Amino acid sequence: MISWKDRRTLKYAREVLRGSEKWLRINRDMVSDAHASAITAGINELRQAVGARSATAAASLADKLEQKIGRALPAPKHPGWRENVEMLLVVGILVMAIRTFFVQPFKIPTGSMQPTLYGVYPPEPLPPLPYADGSPSILARLAGILFEGRIYERYGYRDRGDHIFVDRFSYHFRKPRRGEVVVFDTESITDLPPGSRGKFYIKRLIGLPNDRIRIEPPHVLVNDQILDQREAFTRIYSLADGYNGYVFAIPSYEYPRPYIEDSRDVYPVPAHHLFVLGDNSRSSLDCRYWGSFPEKDLIGRAVLVYWPFSRRFGLID
Repeated sequence: MISWKDRRTLKYAREVLRGSEKWLRINRDMVSDAHASAITAGINELRQAVGARSATAAASLADKLEQKIGRALPAPKHPGWRENVEMLLVVGILVMAIRTFFVQPFKIPTGSMQPTLYGVYPPEPLPPLPYADGSPSILARLAGILFEGRIYERYGYRDRGDHIFVDRFSYHFRKPRRGEVVVFDTESITDLPPGSRGKFYIKRLIGLPNDRIRIEPPHVLVNDQILDQREAFTRIYSLADGYNGYVFAIPSYEYPRPYIEDSRDVYPVPAHHLFVLGDNSRSSLDCRYWGSFPEKDLIGRAVLVYWPFSRRFGLID
C-alpha cells in the first residue's frame, strides 16, 4: 500500500513530466541537440519511474529533469528590468487603446465655454490676476499648482484651465443629443481661417441635421421653439453667475457676414451636419460665424472635469 506522502510525490512528478514535455515541444527549435537529447532521456526515465510508482526515484529524476531544462536556455540578463519593461509596454498599449476607443483626456484651451468650463484665465496677453495678500509662500504655491491648477508669475497668477475626459465610445451606439458638450475636429470647416483648422474645439450641441436655428437673445430657438431640454440652458438664459445668454455674431474683418447676426437670420442645418455654440456666447468662435460641421468629425462627449479640484470638478452638464 502506498503512503499519502508517496502519492503526493508521484503527483508532483507527473506534473513535472507533463510540463517538461510541453516545454520541449514549445522550445525545441531554441535548444541544442545535446540538450534536447538529455531532456528527452530525462523525460523517459521519469515516465518509467512514475509508471513503476517509485516515489523516491521519481522525486530524484524530477529534480534532475528540472535542472536540465534550466541549463538548456541561457538565463536572461537583468530579468527584473525585462519584466518591468514588458509590463510598461503592456500598460502603454492599454492606455493607447483606451485613449483611441474609449476615453481621451483634453485640456480646455480658451474661455469660450465659461463659466461652465475654463481655459487659461486670464488669457495672454492680459495681465495675471493680482495676489490678494501678497506673494504666496512656497507651500501655498505648491498647493495651488497641484490642486488648483495655478500658474504663478511675478506679480500674479493664472488658472491653467480645466482638464476633462471625453467619452469617445457612446456615439458608436447612439446619436448625439441636443445640449451635450461635445469635442470635434475643425479640419473640414472651410469658413475657418486656415490657421484655425485641424484643431479640436469644444462647444455645446444645439442643432441636429435638418434643424432650423435662430437666436432671440438670450435664447436660442430650434425649429421655432426655445431650446430648454437641459438644465444647462436655464443657467445660460439666466444672465446670472457669469452667464450672458446667447447673442448675435459680430461682423469682423474675417467674418464680414456671419450666419446669424440678427433675429431674422435662420440657419438650416444641412443633412449629416451639427450646429454648436459656446456657453460664453460673447467670446466664442462657433457656428454663428462658420455654419456647421460634418457629423463624422465629432470626436466625443465631454463627461468629466478631472483636474483641477475646483467647483467645476466632476460631471459636465
